[in-house]
Amino acid sequence: MLESDDDFDIVDQYDSIEDPRLRSEFLDAIGRTRPFIDALRRTRDAARAKAAATQDEPATSARGKETRRRATRARRRPRVIVTRPPNKGRGRRRHPRPRPRVVLVVVIELG
Repeated sequence: MLESDDDFDIVDQYDSIEDPRLRSEFLDAIGRTRPFIDALRRTRDAARAKAAATQDEPATSARGKETRRRATRARRRPRVIVTRPPNKGRGRRRHPRPRPRVVLVVVIELG
């Protein structure tokens, strides 16, 4: 989640205060804590670093063409929790065996 520029202004204001007692009063006045200010500072620094990296010129290969990053692949199979061993071919066969033919001849003699 990106923080608004106003939150980053709060960090700048906090950093500009030199007296620790005044810093505490400032935090009480805005209803924030030091860990929150530290987290905002890390978020701001990461956003600035990312913006600086995107402004740099794209990397070029030996031929002078721009290199492109490879897109990440989606997983082929989702993770599944296994609760029983897999069915190892018991349900269906790949090549069904030919069944032997049975011929039944019934001869009934009347008379």
